[in-house]
Amino acid sequence: MTLLELLMLAELISARRILKTKLLDFLGLPENCPDQTDHLVNRIVSLLEANPAEQERFWETFKSELAVDPVELETILKCSPAERQQWIEQDKLPILEYRSFRKSGIHLEYPVHDRRFILSLTPTDINNWRKEPKGLIKNNHQIPTPINTEKPEENEQSRVAFSSEWEKIIADWKEQGSEEISATFQLAYWTVWASRWAKENQLNSFKAINKYKEVYETHQQEWYQRKNQAVKLLIEMPYAMLYFYRPADSDKLYLELCDDHQEMMKDAYYWDKWDFFYQNRKLVNKCRECVYCETKDYYSLYYLEIKSDKFPDFSFSFHTPYTIGRKFLPHPETLPYVDHVEQDGIFRFGRPLLEQEKAIHTEKDVLLKFEAALAAAKKFV
Repeated sequence: MTLLELLMLAELISARRILKTKLLDFLGLPENCPDQTDHLVNRIVSLLEANPAEQERFWETFKSELAVDPVELETILKCSPAERQQWIEQDKLPILEYRSFRKSGIHLEYPVHDRRFILSLTPTDINNWRKEPKGLIKNNHQIPTPINTEKPEENEQSRVAFSSEWEKIIADWKEQGSEEISATFQLAYWTVWASRWAKENQLNSFKAINKYKEVYETHQQEWYQRKNQAVKLLIEMPYAMLYFYRPADSDKLYLELCDDHQEMMKDAYYWDKWDFFYQNRKLVNKCRECVYCETKDYYSLYYLEIKSDKFPDFSFSFHTPYTIGRKFLPHPETLPYVDHVEQDGIFRFGRPLLEQEKAIHTEKDVLLKFEAALAAAKKFV
């Protein structure tokens, strides 16, 4: 790193408000170290400048805290939202993890990316990406990408082309595999699109006027119910494996300090209320005016993977939040754990529809195919 890059990094650490306890841990200092946070940041910068080997450890330690969100990514790469989404679909922009925010009582997801990778990209890389055909999506071109067009006749041609290719794929699953593989993969495939139509209706409900808002919300819930029904069935089918993913910060925490402890926090120059809490946990817990609560495994996931060695080009990864899946999926302690989950790729579960995808996978058609696949799959359970 150059000196300028190190200075920019120092500003970034301060802006991201990384907990003082984590900075102390990185430096190997005790929790009761009296140094202020800005002094700790300067010590880290000096360490990275003097010892390049520590830079890798730094990026790995704080990769989540320093992750790049969609708005910042578009600024860094000087790209449009459509380009960003396209490059994600083409696996050019690996996703570090998904985060959520709450809007109108609903949790929405957005991807973040490893800053190391984003900063490693050059203008030449971006220019080369822009020169590539827009329809290419990495998946060994097994399933054709729909044409982005508003012309009905061309949309119909795309649907016919997909239908023909889809029949060939099903036949291959049956001939080279078995009826069970075919039924499992077909249900998995249409469950992906069921989830995406749920997301599409969710987004439409935010933009709709009151007259149609309730309609979209109803459709959204119906699609999510179908998705959950399919997941419950899929875990019982061949070639499916269910795991549980518990991230480092899996619990949802809520903290509200009383007025006295707010003043104490300010007077002692703590970084924020959480820094104060971790340094004074017993004090806060004993206080009748302070409020602290934990929701266990709020950010944990059930991770369903469906694949077969006979068809390595096809793999389906489904994620269900623990707060939803606990109602109909096995207890986490009965499942194997994974330390990460795949969050990208053409078959990623739960993202919104792209415009060009709506031309070939209409809501009505997905519903028909999903219900047929669900009925066929039930024969093997």
